[in-house]
Amino acid sequence: MPFVLLAFSNKQDNYLEFLKKETSELRKILLGLKDKIDYEIISNATTDDLFDAMTVFHDQVTVFHYGGHADSLHLELENRNQGIEQFIQLLKGMSNLQIIFLNGCSTQGMVSKIMDGIDRDIAVIATATKVDDQRAFTFAKAFYSAFTQENQTLEGAFEMAKSLLDAADIQQATFSRAIISRPGDKPESPMPWGVYGNVDFTKKIQLIKAGVVAPVKLLPGSLAEFKEKLKKQITLGEIDEALELAELKIGLDNDILVNIMGRWSRHKKDIQRGNIIAGSESARLEENRIGNSITGWLDGLDEDDWK
Repeated sequence: MPFVLLAFSNKQDNYLEFLKKETSELRKILLGLKDKIDYEIISNATTDDLFDAMTVFHDQVTVFHYGGHADSLHLELENRNQGIEQFIQLLKGMSNLQIIFLNGCSTQGMVSKIMDGIDRDIAVIATATKVDDQRAFTFAKAFYSAFTQENQTLEGAFEMAKSLLDAADIQQATFSRAIISRPGDKPESPMPWGVYGNVDFTKKIQLIKAGVVAPVKLLPGSLAEFKEKLKKQITLGEIDEALELAELKIGLDNDILVNIMGRWSRHKKDIQRGNIIAGSESARLEENRIGNSITGWLDGLDEDDWK
């Protein structure tokens, strides 16, 4: 099964409004294909977060996506810049990686170094110029909406996303996804994205092949049904499933839900790192606390939240 690893970084002193929307929309796309694609999302990614995720999922990841500030030599993560040389060392350990999507400004400068460093067929989507925040969000959403369709190729999805972006009437934003952004510094207007790699290889890449029929998931039709279903999942210890459904129905604009999801993600990482032993008393205690937090959040939801 394909595995998509997504990392996003959004510093408060150069905040990208549409990066949060990119995180949310790509999560929704992948969440709707849970029976066909596995994925992991790192929000507010640090160098340690990137190292941990690439170490844990090193032999599973098919697509790596980065969204945030960047330039030709660095990804600007939450704690410090990730240099291209260190980044390549992480990529070299990912044996099944086929696609890298660097959705920041002027990332084309990394391409040749990545190709030389990995030394095998791989496709890289990168930018030749600065890109403003809204254009980057629009292109990423369109690309993944197309590429997650059955039998769609990388080339086909890229062309569809490019067509949509070219036709869109998008007002340029003040902030771009460059490491240094100044008021009034406008991104260049030409189409900045390109696909790099062996042409025959990139044209053939598909994420989902036809033939796998996923079961239809019946979503709760009312707030009462929604609350009842999630509370049942929590009682059964199905916190991952409960949070996925909560995000699908409520979205990431709810700060309490986002905080709970972050706490659950940190708990799972503690188990992966060996800081907490799975099934131990301390692990169960934290999981109970998180379950109680979800229940408390559910009790506070009203019809306005449901809409």
